[in-house]
Amino acid sequence: MVEAAPAPPPPAAPDPRPRRRGRYYYGWNIVVGASAAMFASSALQGYGTGPFFVPMSDDLGWSRTEFILAITVGQFVMAGTSMYVGYLLDRHGPRPLMLLGTAIAAAALIVSSQITELWQWVAVRGMAVALGAALAGGLVVNVTMSKWFVERRGRAIGFAAMGISLSGVVIPPALTALVDGVGWRAAWQLLAIGFIVLMLPAALIMRRRPEDHGLNPDGRSDEELRAAAGGAVFRDFASSLTRRQALRTRTMWMLIFAFGMSSLSLLAIATQTIPYLTDSGFGRDTASAMLGLFAFPGLVTRPFWGLVAERIHPRFLAAAAFLCLAGGIATVVPATQAGSEVVVAVGFLLAGVGIAGNMPMQELLWATFFGRRYLGEVRGASMPFNLLFSASGPIIVSAYFDATGSYTGVLLTMAAAPPGGQVVGRHRRAPPPAPTVRESVGP
Repeated sequence: MVEAAPAPPPPAAPDPRPRRRGRYYYGWNIVVGASAAMFASSALQGYGTGPFFVPMSDDLGWSRTEFILAITVGQFVMAGTSMYVGYLLDRHGPRPLMLLGTAIAAAALIVSSQITELWQWVAVRGMAVALGAALAGGLVVNVTMSKWFVERRGRAIGFAAMGISLSGVVIPPALTALVDGVGWRAAWQLLAIGFIVLMLPAALIMRRRPEDHGLNPDGRSDEELRAAAGGAVFRDFASSLTRRQALRTRTMWMLIFAFGMSSLSLLAIATQTIPYLTDSGFGRDTASAMLGLFAFPGLVTRPFWGLVAERIHPRFLAAAAFLCLAGGIATVVPATQAGSEVVVAVGFLLAGVGIAGNMPMQELLWATFFGRRYLGEVRGASMPFNLLFSASGPIIVSAYFDATGSYTGVLLTMAAAPPGGQVVGRHRRAPPPAPTVRESVGP
C-alpha cells in the first residue's frame, strides 16, 4: 500500500448535451481502428525488423550491433517525444497525430530502400520511422480506447491487441519470403504501401472521446450512469490524476519498473529471433515461423486476458503473464542448443502467452490506477522510462553476441527479468474518495 494520492482538481463544467444510447456504440469502431493501427505499427517497429536483419547487415557490411543501433536510437526518439504526444492527444485527439505519423513513417520506409551508409540507416530508421510510430502507434490508440471504455475496457483493449498478434503471425514469414524473393530494397517500398493502406483508414476512424459526440463511455445513457451500473464510470473519472499528481505516487514508479523489466526481452525477441535461430542451424523459414508462434497466442488469448481482467484485478494477471514470458525464454534457449524444433516451438508459444497478457494488462493498470481524464499526459510521462527499458534489450543482446559469438548467456539472463516485475502484483494505489454523479460527465 502507498500513501493516498493528492485529490484531483475540480472537473470543468459538464457538457449540457444529453448522452444517448444507440443500438451501436461508436467505441467499437475505435477498437477496430486501434487494432489495424497496432498491426501496422508492430510491423513497423518490431516484427518487420527481423527479416531485414541479416540481409541488410551482410549486404552493407554491418555488425549486428551496428544494425540494431538504429532500433535503439528509435526507442530514445520515441521516449523523447512521448510526453508531448500524450499532451496533444488529451487536447486534440488521435486523428491528426496518426495522419501526420503515417505520412512521416511511410516516407521514411521508402527512403530506407535507398540506404547505403550506416548513418543513413540510423537517421531514417532511428529517427524518422520512430517519430512516425510515436505519433501513430500504441500510446495514441491505447489511451484513446481507455477514454471510450471503462466497464468494458478489458475486452476492448484485449480485442484490439489482437492486431499486434496477427502482425506477428503474418509479417515475419511474409516479409521473409518477400525479402528473399525481391530483395530488401524493394521489400521496404512494398512495406510502405501496405502501411499506408492500413493506417490511413484507421486514423480517419479515430475520435478523441465519447463526450465530444454526445456519448458516454461504454455506450451508457445518462439514465444508466445515474443507476448503479454506471458506478465504475464515476469512480474512473473521480480517480483521475494529472501528470504532476501521478508522478508523486509510488504506484507510477512501480508500474514503470514492473513492465520495464518484462519489456527488456520483448523487443529483443522480436528483432533477434530470426538471426538467433539461423545462427543455431535452423532455416530462415523455420526461424520466421517460430517468431510467428511467439505472436500466435495473442490471437487466441488476448480477448480472454481482457475479459478476465474485468473480473479479476489486472495486477494479478500481470504477474501471471510475467511468469509465462520468463518460462518461455528459459525453455527456448536449451531447446535451441539441442536442436529440438518441437520444444523450441513450445517455448515460443509459452512466451507468447506471457506477451499476450503483458500489453493489455499494462494498459488496464495505468487506466485503473490513474483514470481516463488525463491519461494521455500520464502515459506520456511514463513512456520515456518504458522505452528506455525496451531499447536496452536489443542492443544488449547484439553487443553480447558481437563480443562472444553466442546468444545463450544474455537470453538466460533476460529470462530472469520478467519475474522481477511481479512487484506490481503486490502493489496498488489507495482508493479515491467516492465521486458524485455529476463529476463524471465533465471533459
